[in-house]
Amino acid sequence: MCFRHARLALWLIGLFLSLTYLPAHAADWSVVPTLAVGASYDSNINFSFIQKQHDFIFNVTPSVAFNYASEINNLTGHLALNGLAYVRSPGLDTINQDYGIGGQHQITPRLAFTFNGGYILDSTTNQELITSGFVMNRTRRQSWQAGPGLSYNLTERASLSLGYNYYQANYQDPRFADYYSHSVSLTFSNQLKNAKTTLTGTILGAYTNSPSINNSYRNLGTYVGLQHQFSDNWKLSVSGGMNYNWYSTETAVVAFGNFVAFVRLPQTKLTTSSVSPNVNISATRQWTKTSLTFGYTIDQVPAASGAINQTHSGYASLTHNFTERLTGGLQGNSYYSPSASPGSNYNSLVFYLTPSLSYQLTEKISVVSSYSYGWEDNFSSFGSFGGGQTTSKSIVWLNLRYSNPLLHYQK
Repeated sequence: MCFRHARLALWLIGLFLSLTYLPAHAADWSVVPTLAVGASYDSNINFSFIQKQHDFIFNVTPSVAFNYASEINNLTGHLALNGLAYVRSPGLDTINQDYGIGGQHQITPRLAFTFNGGYILDSTTNQELITSGFVMNRTRRQSWQAGPGLSYNLTERASLSLGYNYYQANYQDPRFADYYSHSVSLTFSNQLKNAKTTLTGTILGAYTNSPSINNSYRNLGTYVGLQHQFSDNWKLSVSGGMNYNWYSTETAVVAFGNFVAFVRLPQTKLTTSSVSPNVNISATRQWTKTSLTFGYTIDQVPAASGAINQTHSGYASLTHNFTERLTGGLQGNSYYSPSASPGSNYNSLVFYLTPSLSYQLTEKISVVSSYSYGWEDNFSSFGSFGGGQTTSKSIVWLNLRYSNPLLHYQK
């Protein structure tokens, strides 16, 4: 099944290329293949509270990134495979996949067609955590997304964008609930006369369904935002608003330990509604040798539990160039994810802290090493499981990376 969806992702790439034909205008092509090989030690591969498993993992990751830019077309994309071999648990050996594409085709001087899409097959627990704040085991998780849209310049400073997005996630472990979602958004943006500040307003409608447990969710979001460029090296983006939610649930969901069980009770359809905040803050700041990025988000997203999580996610990343070859980094990530849906008591806080070092051996070869400490607190309190338990993990990682601009063509 994973290769069928991979073919679907490649078909979407081909469809976009056909819709945004690449005529013989002035253009710039670049293709950059990369090969990374390495090994890591993970003290708790499933991020479990009980029956913790540690393992040594070897990885081989070939990938290619491409970019095309012309007067009317802009196209970026990547294709990557990640082969994982486990020493103690060979049954987990797999090849993860990540394909993505995004771009824009200028139909008229004012009207543009946009598209972004992709396919991800992941078995590292990372993708679900990033997407929903939900902690799951190393079962395979497949997701694919397609988002066409239109953008129209009303004036030199004002524009209107209409977008549609489809997202679907499937899980190999039957304890997790597959889901799909549709969303439509309309965004108005206006740049002020100072040419440094842009105001935005967005209306979004979304529908999410988990067919296996007969749960569905509807959402209407209204948001306003501000983006400001203080200087060439310092910019800030802030947005916020409200989510108006309607839940239709039929299956009770209860948590135990790291995972969830779906208890199918003979009950009538339960319909409820709620209002919740939406917040998104991000910023970047650069100095001569140092750069800082940080962000914080509050939003409602579907999760593997079959419920909607009210996620709070934050990140901060600091990098410093000690020399022309040696770069150090420090990154922190946090995820607080209480369930917003009736019938579920999932409630978890996850924190990661990752220092790293990168050394450029040659122009094309670099060595990267890192240590990552992860910590989780499960606030659930069902029966004898998950009553405020905590757990942690440590990951030591070493990678050798080769990157070569294979093709750079201008005309």
